Amino acid sequence: MTAGARPPATSPSSPGEVAPVSLEQFLAAPIEEVRRVAPAMLMWVVEGTRRSAALAGHSQDYPRWSLQRMCDCLEVFFHHGGGHVFNPMLTPSQFAEITPNYRERLIDWVAMLVDDPEVLGRFQKHGWRVRLLGEMSLPELRPIAERLAAATPQGKHTLWCSVVAESGAVWAEVMSAITSSGARTREEAIRALYGEDLPLATLLYAFGKPVFSTDQLPPLLLGKMDCYWTQQPGYRVSEREFRSVLYDAAFVRRTWREDKTGRPEEALSHRQAWEEGPILGLGVRLGPFWYPAPK
Repeated sequence: MTAGARPPATSPSSPGEVAPVSLEQFLAAPIEEVRRVAPAMLMWVVEGTRRSAALAGHSQDYPRWSLQRMCDCLEVFFHHGGGHVFNPMLTPSQFAEITPNYRERLIDWVAMLVDDPEVLGRFQKHGWRVRLLGEMSLPELRPIAERLAAATPQGKHTLWCSVVAESGAVWAEVMSAITSSGARTREEAIRALYGEDLPLATLLYAFGKPVFSTDQLPPLLLGKMDCYWTQQPGYRVSEREFRSVLYDAAFVRRTWREDKTGRPEEALSHRQAWEEGPILGLGVRLGPFWYPAPK
């Protein structure tokens, strides 16, 4: 390593050691170093798209505006490494709404992934594959899924978009794939359901309340995940924010030690933090919305 060069952004050699780089160093590190710690599969749960559009003055055209913001975020994710992003586009809560002129247009909005030339153009420009899931329980999605697959046939990065109209539909699709293929392992079941081998998800980047369900996240793909919830609604993420998450997951959370001799006693140096610590997940109401409670 040349004089003055930053050390590589790799995990500590032994869990529990101090990270080899600081956050500020990681934020400024060359992209090749950041990509070494990026997840192969990222779970990305986005909510509050109408809220985000209202804040930006785009309430009238929020579906198209939101899809453009989705592409902005994908540029950040894929630029920093990893081959797959899984995004639950629609879940049962949206299909249960009685908001006028909303539920009837949900499928049309999904079709914009391939019908909107600007959105599809960005997929093709970057060479992203886009795959739509959910046609087993919603047959009307099948032609959209087929057109998306034909328009984005191959690429280094893949966006997986899922649509789940009814609770339990995900498990029905999993069981159907296992039964029809005779899968005996998780790997075989993944191949049967998704048509290829996929890595397990190790990072969740979500919005709002710290909860998730199988209506949002596919059970076959869930590995041991580091989870983060932003309070910025809709499709929003900056390079700095995402690098901060990657740094925390790669270095700050790596605290396990094989030999824990003397480790419990180290808590004495931070007694107040451990005896008066907050409860993550408590919140307050901001009008009709939930927001994390201040300490």
